Amino acid sequence: MYTKHAARQELDARGPRYAIWVELGKDEAQVIYADTATQAEKIRERRLAEYSGNEQRVQLHPPAASISLTDAAGEREKVKVELAEKTAALKAVALQALEDGRAEAEVAREARVDRMTIRSWAGKR
Repeated sequence: MYTKHAARQELDARGPRYAIWVELGKDEAQVIYADTATQAEKIRERRLAEYSGNEQRVQLHPPAASISLTDAAGEREKVKVELAEKTAALKAVALQALEDGRAEAEVAREARVDRMTIRSWAGKR
């Protein structure tokens, strides 16, 4: 749930996805994404039923931009590399925190990962 202004920004950022705009109240709206036209239409129909068929409150928006499969795969690969780099940095900081005597659970909470991830990084099973 967003303010209408924030929901409009979400709608504008939908890229190659379908978006369903649902007006919840005077200044509240929701944007729901769907990957296919079929999914989008099903979501739209369910929401229309909730709002007595009021098509002004529930609107289906087609994809805003197209992207090739190759480009989408390239973007994903770029993000995966960046994630691996960020994860390696987090792992190093977490291991340093363990060496400094902090508890696994505390490090896991602060690092926003599962405690078993911290144990794995530390070489424990």
